[in-house]
Amino acid sequence: MPSIRNLAALVTAMGVATIAEAHHSFAPHFDSSKPVSISGTVKEFEARNPHSYVHIDAVDENGRTREYTCESHGVTQLTRNGLSPAMLKAGTKIRVTGSLSRHSPYMCFFDSVEFEDGRKLSVNGPTGPRQVPVVAPRKDIFGTWLLAPIANRQTSGPQPMIELMTPAGQKAVAGYDPFKDDPTFRCDPVAIRRVWGAPATPLEVVRNGSDVVLHHEWMDVRRVIHMNMKDHPANAKMTRAGHSIGRWEGDVLIVDTARFLPGILNGAVPNSDKLHVVERFSLDPATMKLPRTYEADDSVYLKGV
Repeated sequence: MPSIRNLAALVTAMGVATIAEAHHSFAPHFDSSKPVSISGTVKEFEARNPHSYVHIDAVDENGRTREYTCESHGVTQLTRNGLSPAMLKAGTKIRVTGSLSRHSPYMCFFDSVEFEDGRKLSVNGPTGPRQVPVVAPRKDIFGTWLLAPIANRQTSGPQPMIELMTPAGQKAVAGYDPFKDDPTFRCDPVAIRRVWGAPATPLEVVRNGSDVVLHHEWMDVRRVIHMNMKDHPANAKMTRAGHSIGRWEGDVLIVDTARFLPGILNGAVPNSDKLHVVERFSLDPATMKLPRTYEADDSVYLKGV
């Protein structure tokens, strides 16, 4: 069977200072060498994931009031870092600083917000030494977790999996265009392999009736694991995250996923609609970590290993 395997570990998110993660590629859209400072009045705040947008009425270089649109992290990350939607109500006077858009002089990515009373907040969270993780005791896999760093793991650029490509896979890799094919460039949901490569971002594992739901804050990827199905329905909708069915073997959750849309598995590595993934999740009570094993096979693009 053409397959790839890897192991990812997760730790609990309680009391951990998080790292800011860009949901799409920053450099093609914004120029960090061109800082901006915009003072004005909030017209609207779009509190969304994976990105939020603040619309500001401000005076331009010609002395005219016009609307500036500045992007930042998703609303869950902003709120966790101290900037809630209630703080950016219409009519609020603010000054944002950040990087100029490459597409318009009236757009930016903002890194900080200063209010009329002098308060200033960084959207990337507090600076200084990071807190030591406080790991709360767990009895099962359910709850909120924080993705731990994976040694030598890259989510973009050349991937070790390229060595496992079939001729068709090698041809697809050669034709890869990050500006057209990388889903993060468009803020589209990423494949379920790549979403685990965003360290220090939260994952929530919850029950929803008979189903289990995995919700990643990064890219706002939400996966429903159907626990009452033994097979994937032939008419199940094909998506980037596929269609998942699950079962328990003791305390181990086994997730079988198929029905993927063709796309990018990770980096420049493609996947076809034949991609099939099996994951296993189980709590490690000694370390309070949630290891995840991953096996994938794709008869179109991956050679046997």
